[in-house]
Amino acid sequence: MTKLEGWSRRELLRVGGLSIAGTLSPFGAPEGLTCEASHPKKRCIFLMLQGGPSHLDLWDPKPRAGKEVRGPFNPMSTRLPGVAFGELIPGQASIADRLTVIRSMTHKFTNHIAGTYITLTGSTNQQDRDREAHPDDFPGPGAILNHLCPAQTSIPNSVSLPNWLSIPGPSNRMPGQYGGFLGPICNPFLVEGDPNRKDYNPLSLTLGSETGLARLQGRQSLLKQLDQTARWLDRDKIQESSRLYQSAYELVTDGRIRAALRLNDVQEDERDRYGRNRLGQAILLAKRLSQAGVPWVGYNEFNQKWDTHGGLKGRYESIVPPLDQAFTALVSDLERDGTLEDTIVVLAGEFGRTPKINGDAGRDHWPNAYSIVMAGGGLQPGLIYGQTDNQGAEVIQDAVSPGDVLATVWKLMGLDPSTTIHDRLGRPHPVSNGRVRHGLIG
Repeated sequence: MTKLEGWSRRELLRVGGLSIAGTLSPFGAPEGLTCEASHPKKRCIFLMLQGGPSHLDLWDPKPRAGKEVRGPFNPMSTRLPGVAFGELIPGQASIADRLTVIRSMTHKFTNHIAGTYITLTGSTNQQDRDREAHPDDFPGPGAILNHLCPAQTSIPNSVSLPNWLSIPGPSNRMPGQYGGFLGPICNPFLVEGDPNRKDYNPLSLTLGSETGLARLQGRQSLLKQLDQTARWLDRDKIQESSRLYQSAYELVTDGRIRAALRLNDVQEDERDRYGRNRLGQAILLAKRLSQAGVPWVGYNEFNQKWDTHGGLKGRYESIVPPLDQAFTALVSDLERDGTLEDTIVVLAGEFGRTPKINGDAGRDHWPNAYSIVMAGGGLQPGLIYGQTDNQGAEVIQDAVSPGDVLATVWKLMGLDPSTTIHDRLGRPHPVSNGRVRHGLIG
């Protein structure tokens, strides 16, 4: 990392007293690039349950299998005749007729980081092991939007919250979330922190008067002067720093984003409906940012929260109900507000869990077969897509890859998955190597 890269992302705005928690990034393509796609026609909220939720205990129960496969939870009926979910997700069972459940997800990576990378990028060009993010990585969806579709307003193209997914190492950067070979200039904007805190204020700035705006404009002028002192760096880095503070300046002065982030202005019953916890309030915030016009909002669950090698019953009784409450509220609110048809919701982990309960009363990593849940955006509601065998171990009908999911999402958003992007060596890559699954589209 060059001196200005590190400075521009955390310190550049802080010099003038304007502090934004997290990593700053621009909301458009680098100068000189031609936008290869129109502005996204629909929005996406992508909820990443990092760690690997168990398909057998949630969306694909096997009540006729042996006890070691069935696990500790009973199946429950849903709004769809003949379709059962696990007993811990009654909210999703009650709106199953509005969901699109893929029970036939599959890939070959058993490692958390590799599984997360393929889930967020669709790329199979990797080893099945721990590693940190690298500049040659395939870019995440938010970065692709930043590259191809420069924001037409001060509304950012992509936001991640409430944290980056991290991995122990020098940089703590888990691959798949960033700009990769498109460069850090295409990183999503990180809105960091716990939205359930009473003092939550991710922009760390109060602009309540003309005086406040004038002071901010003065700080912007100061930053421009500071930029002039950085001529010892190459021109591209100077342009990057300029776009960074200009984009952040536009964001914090845009009333739509500021209003979306003011959770203290939200009615108590709405906040209660999502759950008064970090996850619930973050998903509420994701909805508000999406409805403010952000095309891609990514929610990152706390690192490996869903990794249950032991004690699955007690762990799931703790973590599943808050997720079910928030996800059900999200889909229901989007439908009530009339925005579900224009918003794709994805709830996914990086893989599933082993068919048999292990000796520690948990389940281990299992990418051979697992489930994800989607809703809205032109998807076919009330659809159970694909099938696993009687132990939930292997896909026996309509196998779907993470790349296929991303290709289908791009198609629904109005972006051709075959659209070409280029890496740092100028080599062409399609936005997705996956196949659009037209059977998922209503």
